Amino acid sequence: MILPEIPVLTAGIPVDRARATIERSGWSSLPVVDAGEYVGILHKKELADESGEECVARDNLRHPAVREETHLLDVVNQFAQYTDDVLPVVDSRRHYMGAIPIHAVMVAVARLCQTSSSGAIIELEIPRADYSATELTRLVEDNDCRVMNLMIRPDEESGMWRACLRIDREDATPVLRSLERFDYRVLSCYQLHGVMDDRIEQRIKELMYYLEM
Repeated sequence: MILPEIPVLTAGIPVDRARATIERSGWSSLPVVDAGEYVGILHKKELADESGEECVARDNLRHPAVREETHLLDVVNQFAQYTDDVLPVVDSRRHYMGAIPIHAVMVAVARLCQTSSSGAIIELEIPRADYSATELTRLVEDNDCRVMNLMIRPDEESGMWRACLRIDREDATPVLRSLERFDYRVLSCYQLHGVMDDRIEQRIKELMYYLEM
């Protein structure tokens, strides 16, 4: 994901030159390097109140960075902590290896989560004690579907776990029925509008039939 075209600033560069370089680059932040060593990163907003004649001080720089072997999810976590649109990559000796643009990370995350693949997305709320990835997978596969992606996160307010799973079928109706039959609370389901409309229409017909009785 390293983009070689991302320029760098040299340590001790005057503020006006640093500001101009960042503006020309099209990025909001640029790494600062001293003889091949990574010394920090500089955002253009951090130069707003600085005098153009002064030099960029190393002591005021931030130091976000990842190693070449860092996992994608840790890269995402680093980006989430700062407002920079690039993230420096270093080796074990803090030598600068290049920088990752945030767009490349988004593409990699989309590939990891298989966002381009077709299929419905189901969101569930599950008590911590009842969560079982094996059970969820079994319920999906019992309906001749496959789990393409499963993500779990805790809900701080309710103390429950939120599960988001993508299946390899656009019509999630059979899976939803199985989940509800086993007392899973379905929060939402995202699928083709036509499929969802058919499901809602069927529920309305069932309701009208019940009312007529």
